[in-house]
Amino acid sequence: MKPRLSLSAAAVMAACALASGALLAQDKSIVTTPDREIGETPTQGPEGLPPRPGPAPGRAVRPGDASQPSDDQRKPIQVGSFLLYPELVANWMYDSNVFYTNRAIGDHATLFSPAVWLQSNWSQHALNFYGSADFTNYSTYTVEDTTDWRVAVEGRYDFNTDTNVYGGYRHGREHQDRESPDNRNGIKPTIYYQDRAYAGFFKQFDKISVRIGGTWQHLDYEDTPFITTTGTPRLINNDDRDRSQYTGGVRVGYEISPRIEPYVQVALDNRRYDNQPDDGGFYRNSNGGRYLAGVRWNVPKKLKLDAFAGYMNQNYDDARLQSVSTPAFGASLVWAALTNLTLSGYLDRTIEETTLTQTLPSGDLVSASSYTNSYLSVGANYRLTGNWVLQGNVSYSEAKYNGLPRTDDYYGFGGSVIYKLSKNAYIDLSYAYRNLHSSVPTENFIKRQTFLGIAFPISN
Repeated sequence: MKPRLSLSAAAVMAACALASGALLAQDKSIVTTPDREIGETPTQGPEGLPPRPGPAPGRAVRPGDASQPSDDQRKPIQVGSFLLYPELVANWMYDSNVFYTNRAIGDHATLFSPAVWLQSNWSQHALNFYGSADFTNYSTYTVEDTTDWRVAVEGRYDFNTDTNVYGGYRHGREHQDRESPDNRNGIKPTIYYQDRAYAGFFKQFDKISVRIGGTWQHLDYEDTPFITTTGTPRLINNDDRDRSQYTGGVRVGYEISPRIEPYVQVALDNRRYDNQPDDGGFYRNSNGGRYLAGVRWNVPKKLKLDAFAGYMNQNYDDARLQSVSTPAFGASLVWAALTNLTLSGYLDRTIEETTLTQTLPSGDLVSASSYTNSYLSVGANYRLTGNWVLQGNVSYSEAKYNGLPRTDDYYGFGGSVIYKLSKNAYIDLSYAYRNLHSSVPTENFIKRQTFLGIAFPISN
């Protein structure tokens, strides 16, 4: 799906905000967006878009940020004590490999993405609303057409400058891309609904900060039609993928200086499936956690770094599902290297859910409990002039399946040329390359996408 346009270093900084699955450091004066919250185990990469739980392991780097309007768009419409930011993005796309297969089949598509942000403009407390949709329509393979949407609300109540409580809720309808091994056999993309709520408490004690919070998330997958080898139409039962995830914990930081803050954090992660056992007879409930130490380094308008390392684990109820204990690490970097050049980097390692199964030569059915995803990306944003912006990125991820002899390596790169027609119109020409090299050769694919789009950030 083509993202919205990113046209400033500030947007890149938002795009690279650390979503490590740990307890994120929070500026006590800022409301976090619903997709970057304490105790959350994200399943999307660093791009800042509303996450799509259960995606393919390789998370594409996207240059936009659909959770906040960019600085170039900040000429809002005043609505009482709120600021309104409407936006419409339209794209034409050519996709060289619509179905993510060895034998590539290409098609054209149009994409329309309206969005609106309504943000409070108060000196104390905050209340923000967000809504957006994505309509994708293919020229030939209309079975791949999708309609995604999401709405969100978040707020913060300030007791004083050093103490606040915050929370939010998000509901949306999304689709799962075909590169996910859990979504290969359906004759159309798998649709799912996501609900997520979070809440937390923040307190600054002189140089020590304490943040306590938790997140609840529920995923509801629709059944997907498919055709058997004999030509018989059937449904893939996705009900046994429906699940809730409960995360929460505490983060304690110590401010050595206004620029440097080391911290420790603990986040527990419990996953509960609606149907037990699943169709294969597996009990997929699990308990886990992440135990980390890190440091934040912030040089205003120059450098923003958050790096951590530690340990994570996920223990599954079913003895046939492999439990996981492995090092955890991650980092998020945004560096204003030159006046017009911003460089960014993102590193993360997470344990993600999957229901992938395999039948052994003996006839026994085995299943992966999860996959350990290690992800790295670097990007650059260069403003040639006031009207021209160049963007580029490269990424790599390794998905190692726990309980199956399978490893998937994803490689990607892309770039954009953006031209500002006026304060209310931007043109974007983008290219994205995606390559899966799997230990299961039949799963390999190469995908190339070209986008030509125009964005209208409506303002006064």
